[in-house]
Amino acid sequence: MKNIAELVPQINIVNAVDKPKKQQQKEQVAEVVNKLFSQLRAACPAMFHTLNHNDENAIKRQWIIGFIENGINPAMINAGMRIARQQSNPFMPSVGQFIGWCEKGLTEQYGLPTAECLTKAVIEFGKYKGFDDFCDYDYGSDANYWLINDLHRIMQDENLGIEKLQLRAEKMIAEMAKKIMKGYVIPTPNKALPKKVEERPLSNEIQLSKLEEIKQKFGFGHVTSS
Repeated sequence: MKNIAELVPQINIVNAVDKPKKQQQKEQVAEVVNKLFSQLRAACPAMFHTLNHNDENAIKRQWIIGFIENGINPAMINAGMRIARQQSNPFMPSVGQFIGWCEKGLTEQYGLPTAECLTKAVIEFGKYKGFDDFCDYDYGSDANYWLINDLHRIMQDENLGIEKLQLRAEKMIAEMAKKIMKGYVIPTPNKALPKKVEERPLSNEIQLSKLEEIKQKFGFGHVTSS
């Protein structure tokens, strides 16, 4: 079965201002939704047995609006369909549930952590931070490095509890997945400690000079060297 990206090569989700662009956008999304519903008939057969033509068209209109509002494109739909085919429930998902599958499938595709795993990692990171071997902390990936550090900072700044921390994790993961989809390259973190300055013993002249500075600054008596 061809995926959505093959059936509809490109769709531009934009915030169109003029009516012609808005209409073109709706037509593009409508074509994607029609192709998607053909696949959903096979993945979720029970739902379509109870739908008449008018009901199906009404549902499609809601999906078109949902896709436009959330910037859903064919790559994300393909990711969502991978999750849909894993479901044991034969009934069709809501548009909100399917959008959630799109985001989840995309994060899996790019090897990003789940919100639950990221939340646990941030809590563990907080316990580990401050130790001498902190720079050896195993983040697991470059993406995890930025996600964990950013989310840990947010957790401290906003004093987030577990529930709010996980919600913020979901949002950050979804945002990173969308950035990667658009060509964003995750930078490699520089975790090396700064090189220590080589310490050299002070000469007798420098020691005397520093002693004289201390005497003058603090009003000490005459300072002599041994």
